[in-house]
Amino acid sequence: MNSNSSVDKIKDRLSIVDVISSYINVIQAGKNFKAKCPFHNEKTPSFFISPDRGSYYCFGCGAKGDIFSFVEQFEGLDFYGSLKLLAERAGVTLEFNSNYKKDDKEKYFEIMEEATSFFEKNYEANDKARAYLLGRGLTDKIIKDFRVGFAEDSWQSLFNYLSSKGYKNEDIEKVGLIKIKDGRGYDRFRSRIIFPICDSSGRVIAFSGRIFGKDDKEEAKYLNSPDTPLFNKSNVLFGIDKAKTAIRTRGYSIIVEGQMDLLMSHQAGFTNTIAVSGTAFADSLVDNESKINNLGLVKRLSPNIIFAFDGDSAGLRASYRASKIALSLDMQIKVATLREGKDPAEIILSNVDEWKNIIKESKNVISFELDKIIESTKDTRLRGKKIREIIFPLLILVKSSIEKSAYIEEMRSKTGIPAEAIISDFEDYERGHREDMTKQEISQFKDNPKIKKKEILEKRLAGVIFWQENNENEIKELNDFLNNIENVYLEEIRRNYEPYKETLVFEVEKFYEEKEKDIGRDIREIILNLEEELLNEKKLLLGDLNTEDKLIEFNKILKRIEEIKNNRLS
Repeated sequence: MNSNSSVDKIKDRLSIVDVISSYINVIQAGKNFKAKCPFHNEKTPSFFISPDRGSYYCFGCGAKGDIFSFVEQFEGLDFYGSLKLLAERAGVTLEFNSNYKKDDKEKYFEIMEEATSFFEKNYEANDKARAYLLGRGLTDKIIKDFRVGFAEDSWQSLFNYLSSKGYKNEDIEKVGLIKIKDGRGYDRFRSRIIFPICDSSGRVIAFSGRIFGKDDKEEAKYLNSPDTPLFNKSNVLFGIDKAKTAIRTRGYSIIVEGQMDLLMSHQAGFTNTIAVSGTAFADSLVDNESKINNLGLVKRLSPNIIFAFDGDSAGLRASYRASKIALSLDMQIKVATLREGKDPAEIILSNVDEWKNIIKESKNVISFELDKIIESTKDTRLRGKKIREIIFPLLILVKSSIEKSAYIEEMRSKTGIPAEAIISDFEDYERGHREDMTKQEISQFKDNPKIKKKEILEKRLAGVIFWQENNENEIKELNDFLNNIENVYLEEIRRNYEPYKETLVFEVEKFYEEKEKDIGRDIREIILNLEEELLNEKKLLLGDLNTEDKLIEFNKILKRIEEIKNNRLS
């Protein structure tokens, strides 16, 4: 692949503002644009986009790059995934050189694509599989759109096909398609309807197969790909590639359990539906490699979720567990009420309007669980016990004190239990569970350490210095203000921040474009603050003032710090 040529063509056709604004809301700020950073929590925008440079930079967390790195980080893709996605959007055909050598991941993706095509052809030749899916209410169009396939009742049909294409046994095994025994490969998926699982760019990374045409009670109803170099079941949700645009534009996602539920929901017009089948919820936004997890990506698209799991006891339990995970990630959760024993696919097949009403009438998860408690018993003491067991584990995950108060009032009005009693019990519960911080809270402390004031000042000063080098008529007073800073230290600042020169100049330009202030006065303030930080460090290094020299030096430092404070500009 001639990636450089493809990259240049894509950048020529796609504006960075258009790409980023298709994911997050941006507003114009002078010649640039700004937004709330999608890569860390913030209340005021610190994420800036430069159309001239074709780049972005977040002053809060340091995220930076171009359209490719943005898509990579936002959607949890590798470079080639973002390249494929943006090439399709730009209408650019990716070019290959005859001497281009694929890396392992590209080869694995190619094998998965070949397997998908193989399963699709098997399906087209199997009238029984088609009759079964059509009987379940699916149309040929939705089956084709989701590339549903079929695995024959054969031990080696896929293995033989991929081998004939020249793929090595170990590579086919690596992507989870076969198991090797005595040097021979045996198909993992046999006699199953196959649902490809894709990453957010639409590349097939795994499969989920439903048993079909074989009455074998020892076989699992569903068989899913194992974790592979392409597939981690916590990093993706089934159908995310098809649903992501609708999730963002509609402002919420619908999460169902099974593949049939998802396909039928999409067919009914609810294209913001995704499914957990073949995957698993992660209880953090990112994994150990800082790659976005499945709910992390969903939250970036929209923090609002409706869980629409099966209406049986297993579905209700799964919905409760999933709600706890999503609440711990600070998402807004609703739960849909399905008729007992019915799944979304069955409801949509019998009455699409019923499905529409179910989604429309979904309830906040705490209200949903509270109504279940009220329906199940009229005994006040038992209601109180169930509130502690069922509601409090959810309520403790709610971040907003105002929301918590509203839920407590709802509990009071619906159960008749005095608010004081509910509050007292909840405070006891909180004290007992205070140490149970969620993994996400812990990772936030690890991943977002407070940036030291000195580092912020150094970065700003370095940016100003680099900026002045390119603008001889700008900030002529700068050299006068630098007199109080040692030359050795200035050289150290230059050396340390040289790799980030372009980004720092971008930051300074943006800062002074928005700040209507005298630049010289502001730079003087930066240097005074930086000098104060250096003096505070010297003061600490003196340690115990056990000699006259140390005491004299300490008093000199204090005097200079006092002068700086008196001279500091407001």
